[in-house]
Amino acid sequence: TPAPITPAPVTLAPDTPAPDTPAPISPVPDTDAPVPITPAPDTTVPITPAPITPAPDTTAPDTTAPITLAPDTPAPIAPAPDTTAPITPAPDTPAPISPVPDTPAPDTAVPI
Repeated sequence: TPAPITPAPVTLAPDTPAPDTPAPISPVPDTDAPVPITPAPDTTVPITPAPITPAPDTTAPDTTAPITLAPDTPAPIAPAPDTTAPITPAPDTPAPISPVPDTPAPDTAVPI
């Protein structure tokens, strides 16, 4: 088993504030003499626009053939011939009805 850990006591140092000793403020010397401002020389390069020459017209001549519409001559619509097959009624031949023979069910009563 490991030995128990016992924390060491913590001792705080006493509160001893530092003495208030402000640093001396040195006055700024008076330098209100005007400073001469020398303008920089003008080094602007003049911009000369290049002449604009229009491109030559290379449009091909219009060689589209004229469109001629055909005259409106609709073909006559002939009615289709009637090809309906005639309906022939079937002959009346009823099937013969056979009588069911009378066969009584057997007596299945249980005797008491």
